Amino acid sequence: MSLLDDYQNFNEDPGEIYPADDPNASRRARVDLERQIVILGSDLKKILREIVDLEAQRRKFKKEEERIRVDRDALDKKLKKLDNERTFLEEEIRGLKKKLKTLK
Repeated sequence: MSLLDDYQNFNEDPGEIYPADDPNASRRARVDLERQIVILGSDLKKILREIVDLEAQRRKFKKEEERIRVDRDALDKKLKKLDNERTFLEEEIRGLKKKLKTLK
């Protein structure tokens, strides 16, 4: 029966794990709670550090994204300029070929 009693006590509230007649029960419960607080506090600090790191990485990516956008815009302008020059030169070549045909 003692094993069954232990199992029932295990599923109850953590404050009730220790029998009420034990003088050290409240001290043990307090120590357990303090230990849990320290562990959870440590986990919280770890998550907060990770959040700060990820936010810094996001800012870095945003700056890189802006730089890439500026570079892309400059390339688009250059490409458009070269495309206009190509079109002009093709038209000029066609015109010269027509003149050449008329001279023959």
